[in-house]
Amino acid sequence: MNGVFHAGAGVVIGGLALGGSATPADLAVCAVAGTAPDWDVILLPVHRPLYSDYHRTVTHGFIGLLMGGVLAAAVLSLFGWEFRHAVYLWLSASLGHTVSDLFNRSGVALFSPFSWDRIRMPLVSWGDVPLTVGAVALAIWMVMLPDTARLASLAGLAAYAAYLLRRRRNPVLSNFVSRWWFQKVNGPGGATGGGGPALSKSTENHGASG
Repeated sequence: MNGVFHAGAGVVIGGLALGGSATPADLAVCAVAGTAPDWDVILLPVHRPLYSDYHRTVTHGFIGLLMGGVLAAAVLSLFGWEFRHAVYLWLSASLGHTVSDLFNRSGVALFSPFSWDRIRMPLVSWGDVPLTVGAVALAIWMVMLPDTARLASLAGLAAYAAYLLRRRRNPVLSNFVSRWWFQKVNGPGGATGGGGPALSKSTENHGASG
C-alpha cells in the first residue's frame, strides 16, 4: 500500500490501541511509525534494482519491526517519552503496515533475513483509492473526535475486512494510480530485478512507499 494509506492507518491503529486517551502526539507518532517500514526507499536513488528486490523484506519482517520499534522508542525517550509506551505505539502501527502489505501483489518476507520467502494474499493494488480515502477520513475523525477513537477504529477495521472479502472474489491488483507510480519509479519499461535473495521481479506493487 501507499504512504498516505499507511500514515492514516497508523493513526487508526493508535486510536484502537489507546482509545480516548490518545493524545495528538501519540497519533502523530503512530502516523510516522505507520510509514516507517517503507523508509528503505532511500535505496531507490542509490540502487534501484536492489530496492526492487529487497523492498518489503528486512524492514517489514518481524525482526526488523522489533529492532525499529526499540530504536525509535530509544530516540523518543530522549525527548521525554516513556520507553514502553513508545515501543507499544511504534510496533502497533508498523506491524499494521506489514499486515496491510500482505494483501499486495509482492507480499512480505515476514521472517527475513532468515527466510526470503514472501507471504502474500494479493487482493488490492498499491494505490487502492477506497482504502486510502477511508484511512485518511478515519484518521481525521480520530483527531477531531478522540473520545470515539476506539469505536471508530473497530468500525474501520470491520469495513477493511469486508472490503478485502469482497476483493477476494474480485481482486484488483492495479489501477491508474498504481500504474502512474510504478512508471514514475521504474520508468516506462519497468525495473529489472537485481538478483537479491527476494528474487521477486518488480511489479506495480513494488513501488516506493508500498
